[in-house]
Amino acid sequence: MGHIRCIMWKALGAAFGLTFVADFGDKTQIAILTLAARYGFLSVFLGAAVAFVVMNGLAVTVGVLFARYVPKDVIRYVAAAIFIIAGVISFLPVREEEEEREIMEKKKSRRPFVATIGLMALLELGDKTQLSLIALTSKLGYPFIIFIGGTLAMWATSLIGALAGKGISRAVPLKYIRWLSGVLFLVFGVLIAAGVF
Repeated sequence: MGHIRCIMWKALGAAFGLTFVADFGDKTQIAILTLAARYGFLSVFLGAAVAFVVMNGLAVTVGVLFARYVPKDVIRYVAAAIFIIAGVISFLPVREEEEEREIMEKKKSRRPFVATIGLMALLELGDKTQLSLIALTSKLGYPFIIFIGGTLAMWATSLIGALAGKGISRAVPLKYIRWLSGVLFLVFGVLIAAGVF
């Protein structure tokens, strides 16, 4: 029983920690920042929260299916590859200004709550945070725990983004946050490939 609890806490911590760091300064948080600056905090945060519940639910469902039908060694190497690729992507340059302009052009005529749900779902589809939740679920199991950890992390980064506006990027440049995310993903990928985690 104690061993199971330990694994559950490990799964929760991994899901929350990795998702929080990966999503902090990511395109979804930049989108929330931009939308909140235009439409206000509440509608944007609630729209993002709903979208993340749906997308994270989808991610852990795919992870469960992988765990059920794919051999464990294949899962281990696929999960490792996902984290390593996500880590490498974190070091690629991001055109934040272009993303913000595109977001505003697409969403200026729509209601903020519905617009935010649609945009967040679109941005998260196949994103590194979603792929990491798939990998964690297929590797560690405990889909509900992974779902809770990932969703709480994304709610936290959304709350920070919606409340703080661009003040965060003045204190810590987003590229450094992305680089930290990249390092963590690379380390996690190597540990999974080596069978340590």
